[in-house]
Formats: sequence, structure tokens, C-alpha cells
Amino acid sequence: MLYFMLFIFELVLLFVLSKKLVNSLAQVVYRFTNNRNTVVRVLAILFLPGTIIHELAHLLFAGVMLIPVGEMNVIPGIEGENVKLGSVQIGKTDPLRRSIVGVAPVLFGLILIFSIFLLVPIGEGTIPWWQTTLALYLIFEIGNTMFSSKKDLEGTIIFAATILILFFAILTAVYFLDKALLQNFWVYLSQLNLQFLIKFFKQAGLYLMVPTILDLFIILFASVFTRKIPRSLREAS
Repeated sequence: MLYFMLFIFELVLLFVLSKKLVNSLAQVVYRFTNNRNTVVRVLAILFLPGTIIHELAHLLFAGVMLIPVGEMNVIPGIEGENVKLGSVQIGKTDPLRRSIVGVAPVLFGLILIFSIFLLVPIGEGTIPWWQTTLALYLIFEIGNTMFSSKKDLEGTIIFAATILILFFAILTAVYFLDKALLQNFWVYLSQLNLQFLIKFFKQAGLYLMVPTILDLFIILFASVFTRKIPRSLREAS
């Protein structure tokens, strides 16, 4: 449970930091180049893999649910006080399907991160250094591009709230219909061998420390170079 809570905490912290990271990098690049086009080019190169994964997740989930889609753009741009990494045009649909499309990059990103955890276990001598480096880079890319717009955040919140409501509704229904069934369920859970999950979330926590620490370092570094930047970029968040 401790490692699971640590993983969730790091994931939430990474979400918070990722919202600031892109703008912090834009501030640093602008500080040295004084050119917005250069800012866009640098961000495009740095976050291209993560942006492609993010927008493809929107596109694929929308296609599966038969929602009309338009153009996909993976080139960053500066819109007002924020840097937008990419976008994909999604047609109008009902709130439920729109929420699922909004949370798609988070679900798809977590699946990819979990797959990386399983395929490249950190700290094992049998894993070549380049595979570990590549795994950490992919986690940095995916982790910092899973949440990139307010609509995505809204979809994530609605999706998570729906899942929690359904979970507690099922538990409540089972409790009133058959208390013994609910008790047997908890007994069954207590008897499960959770060593694999403990090892998994311990490793996941170690992996997520890398992009989290990198984000913190970049954000703090950027704060030193933002005093003479135009207001529209300096106040971006």
C-alpha cells in the first residue's frame, strides 16, 4: 500500500509539474534566443514523441467510439499565455464519450508506462544501460504529455468520478443484497499474494522519481532566467 500511495503521489505531482514544465522550457529558450519561432521548433523536437502518442490516443479512442475526427497537429504553438504542444479536431458528441476521449492520453500513457516498467526493470544488472536510458526518456516524454489541455483534465476528472461512483454503488448494492458475499470478497483479497504488485509499484516509484526530479530542476532553473521575458510568456502556467 505504501508503494502504491507513493506511485499515485508521484503521478499527481508529475501532472502538476508537467503543466509548468513546457512553459518553463519556453521561457528558457526565449531567454537565450529572443525568438518565438525558435521556441516552437525546440519544443516540437523535444516533445514530439510524447505529443504524437498523446494526440494518437485521442484519435484512436474517438475512432473506436465512432466520433468524427479532423486534422491532427503535433507542432507546438504559443496561444496567449500558454504553450500548446498539439491538437486533434474531435466532432461533437455526448458527454460520456467526450470524457473518454479526454482521458484517453492518460489511460494510454499509463498503459505504456506500465509496459516499460515490466519490460525494463530498473536496477537489474542484466539490462543494458542504453535500454534503461531509453526507458527513462520515454517515461519523461509520456509523463509530461499525458495531461496537456483543460479539456483533457476535465475528461479525466469526469471519468475518474464516474468510476468511483460506480465502484461505491456496486459495493453498496452488494452490502444490502448479501453482506456475506461482500465479506467473502474482502477475505479473498486479504489472502492474495501481493508480492508482485509490491515489487511493481516499488519499481514504478523509482522510475517516476526521474522525470519528477528533472521537471523540478528545469522549472527551478527556468525561474532564474525569466525576469526580463515578455509578460505573455513570463506569466504562462
